[in-house]
Amino acid sequence: MKKLLLVLLVVSAVFLMACAPATTPATEAPATAPAEPQAPVAPVTPAPLPVVPGAGDTPILAPIEEDVVNLAEHVDVIVDNTLIAAVNPFIPAGNTSSTQWTYTLIYDRLIEDIGGGAYGPMLATDWHTDDYILWIFNLRDDVVFHNGDRFTAEHVAGTIRIAQESLGTIGGDRWAIVESYNIPDDFTIEITLRDVHVDFLFDISSPPAGIINEAAFRADPEEGSWIGTGPFQIVNFSTNDFVTVERFDDFWGEAPPSRFITLRFVPEVATRLVMLQNRESHLCFSISPEDLTYVLAHDPDFQIIQAMFNAPNVIGFNMADPLMADPNFRRAVFHAVNLEEIAMVAAGEWAVAPQDGNVWGPSTPYRVETIPRWEFNPDLARQYLEASIYAGEVVEISATVATNIRAAEIIQHQLRQIGLETSVNSMDTPSFLAHVRFGDNPSQMHVFAASFTLSPIGSVWNVYYPGTGNNRTNFNNPFISDIITRVRVETDSNVRRELLTELQEYIAADPPYINLFWRLNGVAAINGLGGLQLSHDSLRYNMRGLFIDLDIAPM
Repeated sequence: MKKLLLVLLVVSAVFLMACAPATTPATEAPATAPAEPQAPVAPVTPAPLPVVPGAGDTPILAPIEEDVVNLAEHVDVIVDNTLIAAVNPFIPAGNTSSTQWTYTLIYDRLIEDIGGGAYGPMLATDWHTDDYILWIFNLRDDVVFHNGDRFTAEHVAGTIRIAQESLGTIGGDRWAIVESYNIPDDFTIEITLRDVHVDFLFDISSPPAGIINEAAFRADPEEGSWIGTGPFQIVNFSTNDFVTVERFDDFWGEAPPSRFITLRFVPEVATRLVMLQNRESHLCFSISPEDLTYVLAHDPDFQIIQAMFNAPNVIGFNMADPLMADPNFRRAVFHAVNLEEIAMVAAGEWAVAPQDGNVWGPSTPYRVETIPRWEFNPDLARQYLEASIYAGEVVEISATVATNIRAAEIIQHQLRQIGLETSVNSMDTPSFLAHVRFGDNPSQMHVFAASFTLSPIGSVWNVYYPGTGNNRTNFNNPFISDIITRVRVETDSNVRRELLTELQEYIAADPPYINLFWRLNGVAAINGLGGLQLSHDSLRYNMRGLFIDLDIAPM
């Protein structure tokens, strides 16, 4: 077998390097302070990434070859900096990236995203629509759930029912557009949407849209959500620690090469490298930047994949809080933060400060690249702060995962330089997700990765529409909500571009978020590990095909 092909996601990095130098947006001066000329921000050149020839849209560690027969039975994976608190897409705690990787292992969806805007069959063998409202799905008739129940159209209907009882969750949002359904026979379902929704297939191809067993779900609130039809079934789960899945021998598709896969959360950064070097784990998504640099330079037993996350790391403002809703206060913060310093403190060479002021995924279509970045200008920040309603109170900044906690701490230091006192509320991810949410958000500011995916329509819906699971700023602007409503039903791509351009420019004038940095994701794996399929959207990473070739791996 040839040495495993290591490929690299470079599209996003190239985009960032090509951005024009940032300039300062035109803003109104504070009511109590005279306007001052604002000089352009000095150009910032991100550090270049190493390029591996042949990189494509979907980086893959080579799939298994026919002559590979000496395989490890168990692959152990250290997940990213998010916990697997509950394997259930219909509660807030089920919306972490590592939990969504678990969904991909245990659930099947109706369809599969195969890239480039195309979809392939999964539980549905084919589908069609004439009007983007009525969708007809023909289903496989040879599928069973992990508990032995035979899969039918009624299970799709049951998943929709549970989702619509759970609006505001990641699973609920996937099916929220459904108005009704009809089941002509056991293996056909007709789904009627409330209106035209051009992103419906994208939504239901995502991991949280997996089809579950409603009877099992309602009978067992703790473990009923584990029952799917995927190639693996959960055999051991310790909340916030690990989940182990075992190959499901009655899976309808091709059997996966590994018998067991464990997804493990390791809180101590230093321990992750030790576990890799001791072969206690074989793949790590959350090795520290310093250790990644060491591995790249000194350890030939490992391969490194480097990719840029599509989700921008942002600071967001709770717009339901009167102080956060004050434009002068937010402008004070915009001008007080030094993005290069934040990126360096948060993740060193594994983060890049943005060159423009747009909160939008670099690989998300219809991105406006000409929105200028807010100038770092502490003097102007003090003027805006003085003109705001801030009265010296301590403002809370909530954050989760080590990278964003470090970013929050350096922001705290920068804001203190203009006279703004803050406290950093460091939380584990499930607690953060429950704490910072639409409609019930006691925090004032937060540092988090904004949920921009490869779908511009789904992204703006999740981030800016009232009541959705990832609108963590309580943003509720009727003008923007109207644009989002219109773009979700617009089938003309040129009109969609016009609407989304207007949305980005309007929000940039008075934003509820600003982009702090782009994270570079370094994934470390032992040589001999293959079958890992990545994506521009980290939530869609696929580990079903993971294997370890023991003839190559330094075990």
